Amino acid sequence: MEKNSQVRHRLLEIFSLVNMDSLPAMSDHVNELISLLGNSLVTASELAETIQKDYSLTTKILQVVNSAYYSRGTPVSTISRAVTVVGLDTLRQLATTMALFEEFVKKGSEKHEIINVFTTSLLSANQSKIFSKLKKLRFSAEEAYICTLLHKLGKIIILVYLPDKYHQIQQNVQKGYSEDHSTKIALNGLTYSQIGQEIATFWNFTKRIIDCMDTDPVKPDKGQDSFLYLQNLVVFNNRLTETYFNGSEMELADLIYKFGNTLGINQEQAIELIKRSVEVCENFSAVMREGLKTLQDNKNNLITVTKKNSGQWVRLS
Repeated sequence: MEKNSQVRHRLLEIFSLVNMDSLPAMSDHVNELISLLGNSLVTASELAETIQKDYSLTTKILQVVNSAYYSRGTPVSTISRAVTVVGLDTLRQLATTMALFEEFVKKGSEKHEIINVFTTSLLSANQSKIFSKLKKLRFSAEEAYICTLLHKLGKIIILVYLPDKYHQIQQNVQKGYSEDHSTKIALNGLTYSQIGQEIATFWNFTKRIIDCMDTDPVKPDKGQDSFLYLQNLVVFNNRLTETYFNGSEMELADLIYKFGNTLGINQEQAIELIKRSVEVCENFSAVMREGLKTLQDNKNNLITVTKKNSGQWVRLS
């Protein structure tokens, strides 16, 4: 209990710097979209009505639906028509993703970095969605998508509202420290996960979304607990994207070793999953294409590692 009290106190210290009043309270249409995401009985007209409350969101969705990836040659001019083109589930995902992204880009000064972080989250979310459909898992592909998309909420919050702290964390990561350790150094013992969970609670997100922000989930037992499987899938795909674009071959191999048996995926399949997700995200928006280009350009400069006489692996600058 004392430990929880200390964590709570440190969270309040961080949020006093952030100023909770300046956080996007999640506009009404975003809250409605999050709510609709969990309602399998929502109708196309209900969804269209919510989306059309926001002019910018409406125009962006119509741009995506009319892209070469989704378009079937017939122009789409209404949200209701968009449902028939891409399907209800896909439209809900597009709308929620765009709405959240808009909120953060409007608030943050580090536009380029926000785009990069959100792009990796979007790639990861699509990987979880594709994988869930392929494996016919016991939770919906839509739930896997939104839980994976929001996994790094805490990181985005710090980037948007405390950019100096974020860059301090990134500097320590570049020195070879883990992200969790680097975050604890900069944020008085707190992690991105704890901050994300606190904000998600503040915004009334579901417990399953909040619990999927854990970075070290328990492995499911032989009974294959479906929620533990979902948690592992969320963490795996977020780490997979980061490792593929920013890590080394050794780190990718370690990741597959850790999650491969649990999820039933090998390295070749994992890389194919990323490529399929990239194909989807390339048609999302011009901003996302910009983020993808940056990630792909950086990948040409893979971090190299070497093994010291002590047996410790270290990154080379």
